[in-house]
Amino acid sequence: MSTLGTENICCKEPGRETLNRGHRGWLTPAVAIIVLAIALSKAVPAVAQDEASPAQDQEVFYYHSLRCPTPANPANLPFECVGAPFDTIKETLFKNWASYRTELAKLGITAIHSYTAQFMGNPSGGRGRGFTYAGTLQDLVSWDLHKFLGIPGLSFNIEASYASGRNLSEEHIGNVFTVQSAFNGTGNVNLQQMYLRQQFFDGALTVALGRLAPGNLFATLPVLNNYINGGINPFPGSLNINDSTFTASPPGVEWGAQAIYNLTSTIQVAAGVYNTNPSAAAGKDNGTNFAFQQGNTGVLAIAQVSYLYNQAKGDVGLPGEYTLGGSYDSNTFSSLRSPAGAERGSYSLYALFQQMVYRNGKPGSRKGLTVWGEAAISPRPSVSSIPYFLGGGLSYQGVIPSREEDVASLGVIYGSFSGYIPHTSGETAIEANYRIAVTPWLSIMPDVQYIVKPSGNSNIQNAVVLGAQLEVTF
Repeated sequence: MSTLGTENICCKEPGRETLNRGHRGWLTPAVAIIVLAIALSKAVPAVAQDEASPAQDQEVFYYHSLRCPTPANPANLPFECVGAPFDTIKETLFKNWASYRTELAKLGITAIHSYTAQFMGNPSGGRGRGFTYAGTLQDLVSWDLHKFLGIPGLSFNIEASYASGRNLSEEHIGNVFTVQSAFNGTGNVNLQQMYLRQQFFDGALTVALGRLAPGNLFATLPVLNNYINGGINPFPGSLNINDSTFTASPPGVEWGAQAIYNLTSTIQVAAGVYNTNPSAAAGKDNGTNFAFQQGNTGVLAIAQVSYLYNQAKGDVGLPGEYTLGGSYDSNTFSSLRSPAGAERGSYSLYALFQQMVYRNGKPGSRKGLTVWGEAAISPRPSVSSIPYFLGGGLSYQGVIPSREEDVASLGVIYGSFSGYIPHTSGETAIEANYRIAVTPWLSIMPDVQYIVKPSGNSNIQNAVVLGAQLEVTF
């Protein structure tokens, strides 16, 4: 996610004593967590080697599509991937949890859990140097109600999260595309998405009703999960900056209804209508703000069409995905050209793609180079802080032959500020990282980012950001 901070302020840099104290406060637990995770990656398989998968005792091939590469991990899990099968023995830290998953599976219940921690600091640039940790613990339970109610394709899904840490972008850098996508609040236990989902026509059509997050369905690509910056992951950052209702879970949700329909094996359409309560979108009241109206009016409507190239089961060509979409929010927005005024209505158009252009291996191999690009336009600068947004990059899986699951990524995004915001131009974020797959359920990602003109303000120095992400799937 992203935060907007366009005021023309350049704060005094913290003293060396404060900076060093912050480093000591966070580096020790960071190193301890990473060492513990690596130790567990070696110890747990030995303990669980005789433990059977909850679904069966024999080895089964689990097909993970391009759009659902990690269904055991709830972090940024796409709407259509909720409840997808996975290998609990290989893909989770605690395996079958002493038959915990087996017993739940008998009731039609699938529970998945993950923890993401991002340790980031800016040794130079920004408003002042600093170092922060941001982490999110996520839990998702999907209950297949076929056995319980006798209705095929019906499920109840509920999520919760615990957010901790601090926001480096807000506290030290002063930029809008947050350098830590895992930051969703400090010390908050939140109820997240909660909805009924019904599938029709052998899963071709999926409809959901309840507490939903638009960003978990719209304007996102699988490759964007390879990044830490919140302006890239999980969707173009300008969409949420311009309209807080266009949110992902965590941190927030809205009452709404959405549907996704696979017209063919290559053409997919999706549409959704959502409430526009900004408090709910921000995750206020621990996610229990169920009010429809709190000063807001109207609805957010979104529609998109996607071309899924070489993604059908059995396709051997280089896979890709191309998406066009748009949103319209009929709510009332504060006017940027008249601070005391208000204007009704805001809309955005977006286009995204990712395409594998080189494969290193046999047909079906995911090793190789994928390029991606994205653009978003919000043509009303009087209500949109960032009317124009562009981004692009590449990811290479298996760049080191002996490390087939590792992924190296490079990405660049740029957002141009509204002419009604004085003393601003545009902000650029550049990110390079290397995701080390220690096991299928544990990854460590060293990361470097460079922020050019934070908040589009030339009075704030360009910032170098260094850090790492730890991700564990339980």
